[in-house]
Amino acid sequence: MTESDIELLVRNDSSMMDVLRAAEEVDLPDWWIGAGFLRNKVWDALEGNASVKPRDVDLVYFNQVDTAKETDLEYESKLKTLYPIAEWEVRNQARMHEKNGFEPYSSTAEGISRWVETATCVAVRIKNDELEFLYCHGSADLLGLIARPIPDFQHPDRIHLFHERIAQKGWRERWPHLTVLES
Repeated sequence: MTESDIELLVRNDSSMMDVLRAAEEVDLPDWWIGAGFLRNKVWDALEGNASVKPRDVDLVYFNQVDTAKETDLEYESKLKTLYPIAEWEVRNQARMHEKNGFEPYSSTAEGISRWVETATCVAVRIKNDELEFLYCHGSADLLGLIARPIPDFQHPDRIHLFHERIAQKGWRERWPHLTVLES
């Protein structure tokens, strides 16, 4: 599988395209849909798992002017009316650095690049029916069915968060060929 194949996977999935078009309609600044929305689709395809409609949708954007959590909830409500099947989670990356004690981010891409696993630091968006992809740490781990923490989570005081996520989300059961690396 290649990055071109990923684009075909997304483009040929009407549910994913509907989600992306709903997000495009709301048109938040510097928006992307990332994490499991894209990772799960690729890993399911690599494992030969049946395609499932996207349920958890992580839409992230960047707005330094309005960082109120309530604003995110308003966007979630709007998106639920546009695509009610999904469980939307909207987060402004201008404030999300606080969650892990990082320095403030300068963009949505920087926020995505600081998510726990390299294969999760991926995203997609649509503009005028053209798909754009973001692979913050490259696409090799995503395409290789590899779970690896980003450098910030490889430290002894944080590596447990990486392992807890894998266990809590049942990744080894869903993707039996998953390779887990600590660096």
